[in-house]
Amino acid sequence: MNSGDDSTGADAGVGIVNPWEERKDRGRFSALVASLVLLATAPRKFFEGTRPDAGIWGPLLFAGLVTLIYMVLGSVVFTVLILTLPDQALEFVYETVWRMDPSQFPTAEELPFGTTLFFLFAFQVLLLALPALFALTLVATLIVGALVHLLLVVTRTSRPHGFRGTWVAICYANGANLLGIVPIAGELLATFCGAVLFGIGLHVVQRVGVVRATVLASILPLLVLVGLLIPRL
Repeated sequence: MNSGDDSTGADAGVGIVNPWEERKDRGRFSALVASLVLLATAPRKFFEGTRPDAGIWGPLLFAGLVTLIYMVLGSVVFTVLILTLPDQALEFVYETVWRMDPSQFPTAEELPFGTTLFFLFAFQVLLLALPALFALTLVATLIVGALVHLLLVVTRTSRPHGFRGTWVAICYANGANLLGIVPIAGELLATFCGAVLFGIGLHVVQRVGVVRATVLASILPLLVLVGLLIPRL
């Protein structure tokens, strides 16, 4: 049962449901978990059950919550790695996770309170900053969604649901961010899978052709790749 903006998808008549749009009945946590599972196992069905006209706040909240969970769990994993791995392994982790020069990070001797207390303090700072990070995530998602939709307009691509269709595709594609928790390759894996989900979302929700949806969804991974290569040139 749904009410208000939480009604189920456009194809709900065939039994397909976007769990996040039932969050008032399921509960937010249960709906979030069910949505992530469906995105991972049957993304096409997930988007077929999504209603673009159900409002923009629901998809935005989903993207924000997933990003915050990724930041918190990712920080926990990274802290555990810092405290347990030997120095040689840590250099590799620094390069792959942060894409920065390992020499920019303080050594254990340079930390005033020791490694453990330093990273516990850093984790507390992250928790305090979560509201600001949530707001930044929402703004960034809105900007990226607007730019992609502008490309649809300029290229005269199918967009029967207007900006809302593009919006739900990019917001729910953020579900792949949780893959960033995986050490070493997580960020690249999250970027790639997020692009795949976005392409599927554009194809199913906005009826964009497969080739064009693939090209549009590849823009973000290409920008990430350029960002990785520029510091090394």
